[in-house]
Amino acid sequence: MTILDLKRGESAIVLGLGVVPAVKERLRALNVYPRASVTLLKASLFRRTFLLDAGGVRLALRRAVAAEIRVVKK
Repeated sequence: MTILDLKRGESAIVLGLGVVPAVKERLRALNVYPRASVTLLKASLFRRTFLLDAGGVRLALRRAVAAEIRVVKK
C-alpha cells in the first residue's frame, strides 16, 4: 500500500521510502521517514498531487513521489 491508496482524512505509518537519496533526505527533513505517522489531508483533481500532514508539517507531494512511499493504515 502507498500514499496513493489512502483516502482523505486517513492516517498511516510509513514503512519505507523507495526514492532517490536526495528526495529521501528532503522527506526526512519534512518528518516523512520510516515509522512516522502521516495523514492525507487532501488530494487534487485526478489525484496528481497530495497534501499530507506529517508531525505537524504540511507538505505537498507529486504522484510519482507519493507512489514510492509505502505505508500501512493505522
